[in-house]
Amino acid sequence: MSEIAITARGLTKVYGRTPAVNKLDLDIKAGSVYGFLGPNGAGKTTTIRMLLGLIQPTAGTAQVLGHDIRTEREAIARKVAAIVESPAFYTYLSGIDNLRVFARTSGVDDSNARLQGLLERVGLGPRGKDKVKTYSLGMKQRLGIAATLLNDPQIIFLDEPTNGLDPAGTVEMRHMIERLGHEGRTIFLSSHLLHEVEQVCTSVAIIQQGVTIAQGRVQDLVNDGGGYAIEAAPFDRAMSVLQEHRELNASSQDGHWINVSAQASDMPQLVRALVAANVDVYQVQVRQRSLENLFLELTNGGGPANAFVPQPLAEMEVGQ
Repeated sequence: MSEIAITARGLTKVYGRTPAVNKLDLDIKAGSVYGFLGPNGAGKTTTIRMLLGLIQPTAGTAQVLGHDIRTEREAIARKVAAIVESPAFYTYLSGIDNLRVFARTSGVDDSNARLQGLLERVGLGPRGKDKVKTYSLGMKQRLGIAATLLNDPQIIFLDEPTNGLDPAGTVEMRHMIERLGHEGRTIFLSSHLLHEVEQVCTSVAIIQQGVTIAQGRVQDLVNDGGGYAIEAAPFDRAMSVLQEHRELNASSQDGHWINVSAQASDMPQLVRALVAANVDVYQVQVRQRSLENLFLELTNGGGPANAFVPQPLAEMEVGQ
């Protein structure tokens, strides 16, 4: 498998005079679970349709597993699978018979043993002979995942796979995506549930009005600009001690927590300095931007520029 699963340079799709996707750039490593995020109308589904060869781009280039999306659609189709929006089934047929129809259409193994194995894999083994019209939305989504695995794809595109699911169904789908990722497949996940994306994705791209505005490893994006927050009293004395170290950029937005730009290795010494100055230290927390905060900040969705989710600092050694 190529090290890079998907690349795009200047990928553009214009309808009339309106660009749905505008000079989009992507670099997606093979074997990653890749989150594709953006507000409604940002061009996510249009991008997926272009990468699958379902619609032709107006301009730009893209390759999927080294194949050009304009000229090598058949080669791409043999190596990828997708659920774009809601999966469609023959509701009067059973789950296993739906898989059989799809398998025969694709020319892959449609033996009972293989199809039943796929149903077991997605948790539908006992319901495989029931008609799909009796399935819940979550069960239909799981059947859709089973269908995507029929051709043993290297890349799976999932467009809003948790739409309409209850919390239990959402967690089930997240675990299923994690399992697919652990198998070494590349998962291209378009979703608006940022908390779920943050838990399951290794890398993300955030797009707005069809343009990539951020791309990279989730951990790198949320940690950028982090540091630590210290709760201590008396506040003024604590601030005075910390401001002696100019490299910390000590500041406070609420007159209670003091934010410092520091590494984990700096914190024990800083805490000792505060204690030596007769400052009581109540809490030290990691200041980590959540993916949701980052998304809102970048898309002008109302997130403050320095919004961070505090994370407890475990077992920090401060000495006596």
